[in-house]
Parts: sequence; structure tokens; C-alpha cells
Amino acid sequence: MKTKAFALTLMLLAAVALGAAAPAAAAPQAAQPIASAETNWPGVAIDLMSVERKGSVLTVKWAVHNRGAEQRDVRFGLTGKQVTTYVVDEESGTKYYVLTDKEKHSVASTHEYIGSDTFGTSEYIPAGESRRYWAKFPAPPPEVKTLTLFFTNAEPFEEVPITDR
Repeated sequence: MKTKAFALTLMLLAAVALGAAAPAAAAPQAAQPIASAETNWPGVAIDLMSVERKGSVLTVKWAVHNRGAEQRDVRFGLTGKQVTTYVVDEESGTKYYVLTDKEKHSVASTHEYIGSDTFGTSEYIPAGESRRYWAKFPAPPPEVKTLTLFFTNAEPFEEVPITDR
């Protein structure tokens, strides 16, 4: 019996020693943007993080970076009279606006009044900081593989590939 206990103890010690000698797992890498663009807000850039289609819904995620020396008021018009953030299928000429719920609120990271009968995302971003946003749109048909995305105060992101989930 003592021999079995001794053998189990040795095996346990060997397993612990081998586990300690194993290389540490690499830290997960931060998600890389699909594309980036400067905006007309001084010092502010947009990173397009993902465009994913799941069923009949397209989810767009983006990050805004204020690399300037001053706080900036960044606004994305999603619904109402001044819609400035939307998706276009250039092959068919179809424009897709953000989805809304039954109260007509945008299905996005925020839905607030930003002026001129327009709702969307509005946030003051301090100098040197970043914010992440998302919005849901109707998905184009499965045969559509790329889209053009329009964000307020930025050049369009053209021929962006859609990731199907």
C-alpha cells in the first residue's frame, strides 16, 4: 500500500513540475480593425471593427479614437431627418438604415436626440481616449458579399467584406 501511495505522490509531483515548466499562454491579441479613416473632427479617427451577418440582421461595430489635444463631441445620426450613418449595397443600389424597435428607437449602442429631429449616438470623447459603438441593420441577401459603410464626418468605407455567422 505504501508503494502505491509513494508512486501516486511521485506522479503528482511530476505532473505539477511539468505544468510549471510549460510555457505560459500568450495574451490574447486586441482585435484588429478591418479599415481605418480620419474624420472631419480634428484629431478623430474611426476604426471599422466588424461587419457580421447573422440571419436577417447585419451588425456593424466601430471604434472612435480622439488623438487630438481637445475633447470632441462625436455624433452619428442613425434615425430621423439627418441620417448620416448607414450601409449601401452598391451592386443593387440599396441603402440600409439602422433597425428600430416598435418605439422607433434605434437598435444601437445608444439612442438619444442629437438635434434636427435626429436620433443616434452622441458622446464627448476626451483627448487621448476611445469609445466603441455598434448598430444593427437589415442584412442584405446572402449573395451580397461586400458593402459600403457611411459614417458621419468620414469618407465611406468601400467594399467592406461581410462575415457570415
